[in-house]
Amino acid sequence: MRNILVLSLFLFPFYITTAAAQDNGAKAATGLHQSVTPDSAKAKKSSLKTGITYNSNSVFLARTDSVATAVFNFGVTYTLKSGIFFSGTVNYVPSRQFDKLDGGSAETGYNYEKDNFSAGVTLSKYFAAFNSTQLISALDATLGAEVSYDINDIVTPSAHVDYALVKSGGNDFILTGGLEHEFTIDKPFAAKDKLSIEPAVHLNAGTQNFYNTYYTRQQASLQARINAKSKGRGKGVVTTTAVTQVTPTTTSASKFQVLAYEFSLPFTYSVKKVSAEFLPVYALALHKIDDNGTNTFYLPNSSVFYVQVALSYTF
Repeated sequence: MRNILVLSLFLFPFYITTAAAQDNGAKAATGLHQSVTPDSAKAKKSSLKTGITYNSNSVFLARTDSVATAVFNFGVTYTLKSGIFFSGTVNYVPSRQFDKLDGGSAETGYNYEKDNFSAGVTLSKYFAAFNSTQLISALDATLGAEVSYDINDIVTPSAHVDYALVKSGGNDFILTGGLEHEFTIDKPFAAKDKLSIEPAVHLNAGTQNFYNTYYTRQQASLQARINAKSKGRGKGVVTTTAVTQVTPTTTSASKFQVLAYEFSLPFTYSVKKVSAEFLPVYALALHKIDDNGTNTFYLPNSSVFYVQVALSYTF
């Protein structure tokens, strides 16, 4: 009962903060890394973790394709006792008639944790289908680093920086700052289970060269489909000049600015080696850009709500 009372007292001001921030519009956490992530450096021995994650929409920096893309991620992570880890994921898009395997990622890195301090570095390589409707498909690789510190079990501030190699059109620098607090309830239903609730708020800032690359790839994919249909009708093939004509020219994609805010409330339930997570996210996007093939221009601020559900097992 005491835990429930403390939780209620915390969530009430968090709700007020979230409601007030909705008027400002924006989003946070990068979404660069999949949810089947390495275990904490607290691990005393090497471990193998496998899992499946469902995302109701593929969201990157509060930005999505015009068509909502629900995605299943299948992942596996091997973590050494030293904190070094290796992981891989495969993305599956169930709503498509063809090309359901949309891509994936391979990651390696190192996690360190001592007392209330934790840090880590991650190198990620991304793979994506040419016609992928996930904005993250514009990235080739990222190098990221993160630090966090738990202040007397009251709040945990964190900072995350990513340098993203974009497949064309310039690279991106993305900075994320966050505040979170974890509530843990031991043995809520059984002798060896645990429930964790960790409300968090994040702010994202960075550049948006990834969007121009995504735009160009989408236009090229569309042109390729038009060409294929044209071939089938015996009408000849449109030259590649038609594709280059829609390549966007940008004036603001390389400008560093606030991109998004994100408010999340993850619930994690663990029983022995099995863990289940439910993560609702409300994201607000700022300084969104679009391109008509000639000029880059700003779009109105927007918001998106999506849900992530994950199930994992650690050997």
